[in-house]
Amino acid sequence: MTSAPFGDLPPEAYHDALWTRVLPWLAHHTPATARELADLTPSPDWWLTESPAVTTMMAEHEVLCRHLARFFLARHLDATFGESFPTVPGRMPLATLTTGARARTAFQRLQVQTVAELEPLSVKDLYDVRGTGQGTVEEVVAALVSAAIIRSGDLPKIDLRVEDTPSTSASTVSLPPAQAQLLEDLAQLAAWHHLRRRSGQSLLKVVIEDGAPEQIQEVALRLNSLTAADMVPNGASPDPVLEFTAFLSELDERQLQILRDRFLGRPPRTLAELAADFDVSRERVRQIEVRLKELLARTFHFGTSIGNLLASLRAEIQPIAALDRLITLHPDLARDVPGVEVPLWLVLDRLDDYFEVSDGWAAAPDVGAAREQTRILLEDFATEHGLVDLAAATSATAIPKAELLAWLNWCGYVVYNDQILTRTRSLNDHAASLLAATGEPLQTAELHQEMGRDATIRSLTNVLGSDDRFVRTDRATWGLASWEVEEYTSIRQQIGLELAAAGGQIELSRLVESITNRFDVSPSSVQAYAGNGEYEITGRVVRRRQSPAAPRKAPNATRRLFRHGDVWKFRIVITRDHLRGSGFPLPSGVASLVGCMQGEVVELDSDLGTQSIRWTGLQPASGTIKRFLDQLQAREGQNAFLEFKPYGRFSLVVREPVAPGTDPLTHALELVGAADTPDVEAAKAALATAVDLPEDAKPRRILAAYRQRGDDDIAALLEQVWTRQRDNWTSQTTAESRSEAFRLSLVEADLPTSADPEGDAASHADDLHDNSVNTKDAVRGDGGPDEDSSAAWVPVPAGYRSVGWVRPHEAEAAVLAYQLHADVPVHDGDEITGWARYVDEASTSALDLNANVKLVRTRGQSERIVCWIREHEAFSVTQASAEKRSVAVTGPNGEVAGLVEYFQPGSEQATRFLSSTRLLRGRPLAEGER
Repeated sequence: MTSAPFGDLPPEAYHDALWTRVLPWLAHHTPATARELADLTPSPDWWLTESPAVTTMMAEHEVLCRHLARFFLARHLDATFGESFPTVPGRMPLATLTTGARARTAFQRLQVQTVAELEPLSVKDLYDVRGTGQGTVEEVVAALVSAAIIRSGDLPKIDLRVEDTPSTSASTVSLPPAQAQLLEDLAQLAAWHHLRRRSGQSLLKVVIEDGAPEQIQEVALRLNSLTAADMVPNGASPDPVLEFTAFLSELDERQLQILRDRFLGRPPRTLAELAADFDVSRERVRQIEVRLKELLARTFHFGTSIGNLLASLRAEIQPIAALDRLITLHPDLARDVPGVEVPLWLVLDRLDDYFEVSDGWAAAPDVGAAREQTRILLEDFATEHGLVDLAAATSATAIPKAELLAWLNWCGYVVYNDQILTRTRSLNDHAASLLAATGEPLQTAELHQEMGRDATIRSLTNVLGSDDRFVRTDRATWGLASWEVEEYTSIRQQIGLELAAAGGQIELSRLVESITNRFDVSPSSVQAYAGNGEYEITGRVVRRRQSPAAPRKAPNATRRLFRHGDVWKFRIVITRDHLRGSGFPLPSGVASLVGCMQGEVVELDSDLGTQSIRWTGLQPASGTIKRFLDQLQAREGQNAFLEFKPYGRFSLVVREPVAPGTDPLTHALELVGAADTPDVEAAKAALATAVDLPEDAKPRRILAAYRQRGDDDIAALLEQVWTRQRDNWTSQTTAESRSEAFRLSLVEADLPTSADPEGDAASHADDLHDNSVNTKDAVRGDGGPDEDSSAAWVPVPAGYRSVGWVRPHEAEAAVLAYQLHADVPVHDGDEITGWARYVDEASTSALDLNANVKLVRTRGQSERIVCWIREHEAFSVTQASAEKRSVAVTGPNGEVAGLVEYFQPGSEQATRFLSSTRLLRGRPLAEGER
């Protein structure tokens, strides 16, 4: 920007009227509401009590105008320039304002030439001009402030020549503003390439159609070959160490000591210690410290040797860089600075809030934020098992591979077989990642050894058996379901093999017949698997579900991105970088939401001008949101929601952090950007739709959605509201109340409340009474040879009580019901012989009976309860049937909770009760049994 010599103007050149007469909008502010102005001069209310003639004797003209411009942008977006700057003559040509080519280009696009033509417009109108950003608008407002405080007729003569770069000649005066701006921009870009050690790299990339004339092809070739060395010679740059040493020589004794002891001290001295040294108050030391920071910022701006070096470091630290590599790129960083006796890199670290150096790493703005950006980047590349290919991660960052490995190790990530394991927090996630990285099944002992975790092999086996991501490929060998290998007990993998053999699709009846002929599974189970998960049934034909491959996340799978009707809200925590005006990375799900593909820039409309979302670098990023934060007077640490609206509209809202002790449901609504409501059902609906689920989705499904997206903070809050510790229930509920709950459940089902003469209800009643010591099985068969006998008993081992003769295909239906959260029919051949009825977690029956699935058998139009069966019990019954042996039932806590007895088909017991498996639960031994 071209500047006039304002420092040479005498006081009489400025207005001697009060500031509130010259700039009326200042009258609305007090020192309490405009702290950013109060610190500019010794007088804390100078804009209310002084005139520009007085204030400019204590403050630099350009600094004053720049701060007032920023204040105006933040507080007076809608005010017109005419009412805001009444002392600027309307006849003044805009070309005489102290602006550069960018502002003149904006004036040209607005088709305004004088101040009078600019008067009806506001800051918002400037933002609407194509190609105009906050820097240009700030430049225009600062020029208007400058013209407003100078007496009319005393304006300095403005040199219209472009002086920003030494390569621009006087001949550019006659160029149109846009062309003059182009030359300025090219010169600045060339200087930047020199600084970044890329002098031989092309400045431009021009693409011309193949059929263009040869002359145009040659023009493109010349432009593409243009380098920084062609535009600006790479002369010797000033020495940054000498530049800083010269700065030190201009400081007084107290400033120098504060710089040494407070800024550069390791550890820094406190305000109280320095106050005692100077014999002044701590507040006075703080004031000196603030002035010193401002002086450093003004002195070492971009264009100085140190300012340029800081800019290069900021570009290199994205978001992390090894200090050794930075020193190799800029050797001056390792030199000691005379006068403070510390290396230059430490000086820059302490002077610039953009980055910090810690443990050999330079991170922007600190290692915590850099670790979070790394996590976001890895999340976008992660497979379903949290695996990231090391080569892909290396190509997506500017960090060398060896340096990236060191940083990942520093962050706590595990690298195995050139794969980064991003999900190792839980035992099952770690096992899934390790198996995916290995690429082949592992024995349980081998998997346990490779994981190296403090967990027993038995615990690992229980986890693998209860997670449908794993399949047992042999009795003691595990693989991943996604591999489509021959599974030890899985129907899903058999369907995959059948589809592969049939060329990708197969008739449902043929699939059911093929699998049921080879395995002891029911037709309903095959059909249930064929219509869920990765498979679908279309016109009685089974095939894999059609879905596009997406290496990056969709919007509804993106953490911290929530849907509210037609509006999507992305939550961030406001940082110092946001307030300073820096851009910041976004998940690819946000880019997908606004239609921004890799290599593109999308511009969204807003009340404060264009908001850009670009994917031109290593990952998607947002342009600055500073103007929104300034308008809302946002503070560091607050939550902000970026709002993406229909028709390419954008806005931003800010919310206060949730107060400690807030109700969990209210807290969860706050984190998704929804309004608080006392209506529990309305709150549940809002939480469901926020993650793109139906309003009537069940709490268990909503919880799973938040966990799967990675919104663990919200999931933890919802668990407090929607889950209940069953151990507490067990200790507080009496046997009588449980029996009553069972009786009521029978009444609701229109079933007899006394013991079923055929034994099924009696079996369940035995389960309800924890103090029962019966050692005989109270369950009779259903339609066997002893149908008419009065009793048929099979002894129950001591320490157990009988739940019932649960048939393997009934247990298989129960497992499916737990997986699908739905009722599943029990098939015996082609006939439906019963149902596995799923009851939601919040149901009274589910809570009282500590189970979610009720097995019933049908006879005619009636149903009889077999038992309420738990998920781990159903799984154990299917395991016992598959392995043809009795199997211990292991509960969720890893303890033995029961037994599944196996009887050989054709044996007296199996024939009598039409089942080869009986489910038992543990019970305390009576005194006489011990």
